[in-house]
Amino acid sequence: MLDVSIRAGVLNLLLRLKGEFNLTMLFITHDLAVARYISDKICVMYLGRIVEMGPTESVVNQPLHPYTQALLVAAPRPDLAHKLAEREIPITGEIASASNIPPGCRFHTRCPYATDLCKREDPPLRGDVVPGHLVACHYAEDFVKGKPVGK
Repeated sequence: MLDVSIRAGVLNLLLRLKGEFNLTMLFITHDLAVARYISDKICVMYLGRIVEMGPTESVVNQPLHPYTQALLVAAPRPDLAHKLAEREIPITGEIASASNIPPGCRFHTRCPYATDLCKREDPPLRGDVVPGHLVACHYAEDFVKGKPVGK
């Protein structure tokens, strides 16, 4: 929550130090635009679990998890929002309690694509849908192929 010019200065300093000293940083943010600017790799978490992880441009330009898709549509980025808005990714329902995680996929209570499978089985974090890009969603392949989810 820094002033825009101070924020830009801090981010540029972090990037300069990262390059100059070959540093690895763990940068935690809710701001996907900042994450894209500063990161080589992004992990998206929901209720304490990684639901998507991969090279920044891959995750931002081809989000495979419905939660990541919804976050990106909500972020002010007209080019991606326009592509994803065709799918409309409404997040409804209540956030599950972190102390009482529901069975199955943690996001199923809010996911517009959730099926009975999602309610029963927690999807593993898998990397076979897009090389180098991990996702924990039973239907990630459907998103990539443009198929109706779960069909």
